Amino acid sequence: MIKSYTYTYKDKNDLLDFMNTQNFASNELYVIKASLPDWKSTEINQLKRFLLNFLPNSVFITVHSFNKEEASLTFNRYGSITESFNQNKENHIENDSAMADMLNITTNQYINLSKKYNEIKEYFFSIVENMPDIIFTTDLNGCFTSVNTAFKDTFGLGIEELKGESALTYVSSKDVPIKRYFIKAVRGITVQFELNLIVKTGDLATFIMHMIPINVQDKTVEIFVIGRNITKQRKIEKKMERIAYYDADTKLPNRMKFDEILQKRIKKAKKANSEFLIIFLDLDRFKTINDMLGHKSGDKVLKIVAKRIFSVIPKGTYLGRFSGDKFSIIMPDGTDPEAVMQIGQELLQSIQMPLHFENQELYVSASIGISTYPSDGSDNVELMKNADAALNHAKQQGGSSIVFFAGEMNKETWQRIEIERSLRKALENNELYIAYQPIINTKTGKLSTCEALLRWDHPEYGLIPPIQFIPIAEEIGLIHTFGNWVLNNACKQIKEWQEKGIEHLSVSVNVSAFQFQNKHFIEEVKKALDYSGLEAKFLHLELTESAMLNHTMEAINTMQILNELGVNISIDDFGTGYSSLSYLKQLPIHRLKIDRSFINHFKTDSREYAIVNAIMTMGHGLGLKVVAEGVETKEQLTLLKKLKCDYIQGYFVEKPMSPKKFEEWYYSTDLLSKLY
Repeated sequence: MIKSYTYTYKDKNDLLDFMNTQNFASNELYVIKASLPDWKSTEINQLKRFLLNFLPNSVFITVHSFNKEEASLTFNRYGSITESFNQNKENHIENDSAMADMLNITTNQYINLSKKYNEIKEYFFSIVENMPDIIFTTDLNGCFTSVNTAFKDTFGLGIEELKGESALTYVSSKDVPIKRYFIKAVRGITVQFELNLIVKTGDLATFIMHMIPINVQDKTVEIFVIGRNITKQRKIEKKMERIAYYDADTKLPNRMKFDEILQKRIKKAKKANSEFLIIFLDLDRFKTINDMLGHKSGDKVLKIVAKRIFSVIPKGTYLGRFSGDKFSIIMPDGTDPEAVMQIGQELLQSIQMPLHFENQELYVSASIGISTYPSDGSDNVELMKNADAALNHAKQQGGSSIVFFAGEMNKETWQRIEIERSLRKALENNELYIAYQPIINTKTGKLSTCEALLRWDHPEYGLIPPIQFIPIAEEIGLIHTFGNWVLNNACKQIKEWQEKGIEHLSVSVNVSAFQFQNKHFIEEVKKALDYSGLEAKFLHLELTESAMLNHTMEAINTMQILNELGVNISIDDFGTGYSSLSYLKQLPIHRLKIDRSFINHFKTDSREYAIVNAIMTMGHGLGLKVVAEGVETKEQLTLLKKLKCDYIQGYFVEKPMSPKKFEEWYYSTDLLSKLY
């Protein structure tokens, strides 16, 4: 028989009196329910042990509330159905077989249940305490109710210091709406957010926080918060982002980042129905500096240029390094074209200031192309394409200029694309040929050398200037093929002319810096000489200063090997680069060619005269022959002879000619009467 009792009492003696009046049997199972609203937990535990001595098969259920309904609910959770309840002392014995049958619990089952509960509690406590993440709980007012060891280790605060304190007061973040998240959690919604907190070391750490409502009977009773320190992860992510989106040399946003920002800017402008401008800025002839100083030094120059640009552009401007020596700029809203033109002029002036670098004074210039949203492009691709078209137009004008995009430039862009496409097939379609321009000895008046010049006769556009297609050939990697073709055919042509009686004629062949730096270049020269049968002493290789003065052991070694073969080496366009006497002394060269820009305005009292005179003196002092190119008048020839110039080349002698016309010119022209 299972018996159930509900009893309200004040002390143990009172309970003993009740037990003495009853006939309790030790082999019966008793379920005793008691309301003990003003008893301490230690007293209740003593009471339980006391009762178990008398009733070893009993189950003892207690509540701590004066409220009758709350006490009844507590009893009912253990299976009680109905009992009378009084706050005053009351003896009540009820044989409730139905209720006892429903409980059907033994003392051992109860003890096992208690053990299981304690195990679960200990298990949960162990997990929480040993978690590396910070864990704490708060009441519905946001006050701390517990913290784990990781929390204490991270912030140096335990529950003793935090008990009753609001967790919200320890958060100072303008970016994260903490209160809003907390209210959601109180309403039973789990929330996740990122939060920066100051840890006990004084450092700012980043945590990913989860606020989880603790629900009992569909009612939120507490908030469980777990936070993981992701500071290292965020640092790695930022580092990876910097690698992916920022240029390593200038620290500026790269092309990918610029494109992303531009797309956002377009969305903003589209929504606001506003306009803005973008600028593409590219350094003029920066390749010369790279070839002369090397790419590492060139990168240092770019850093200086980036700082100069940043010092000029207004606040709110977005600056990036688009690629190579090209910078991209997004101007602030409301910047009109006139203001941009003024800023552009300031940029050009700032960039043109002397650069003192590695004991040298260098000068660089820049070109600027500008496009406007939305008139010059409704998306990022079109807007950048048109800014680039304007930039190319500025460079074609000679550089150091600013050009706003105009619709006609698109035609030029498509023409360039067509040129690039056609250039790839120009050789196999027999569109390329070599023109030869005479170089005359000023002392004898005789033909000494001729320069082999590559020409392209396009079937649609006609003759395309080398200055237009050679840079494209370099960009797309065709310069090696074209260069070798010119080298082989020029050597072969000279050998044929020698055999026809034009004795001692030599040929000058222009060599691109790309060709010269190719590891197979020496072998290509040998093959050309073997193929043609031309002696090496009749071949002059013309290199620009930038190609020759990339002062590396490989470059010097290449020149020395060519010199040992008997090949002559000339510096082309001398005076336009950054060469110096110290460089020239170390290089095995034979000729200097004075750039035509110094001959154009060549007069006795001109600045050009002084420069040409200095070059002559320096060249002859080094034992070199000097060639003046671009000679167009008898007066220029007279002055050059006075300065003891060794050779002349230019329209005054003759324009570049096809092989057939060159032969006709040679046999029909009286050079002595023309020159003297």
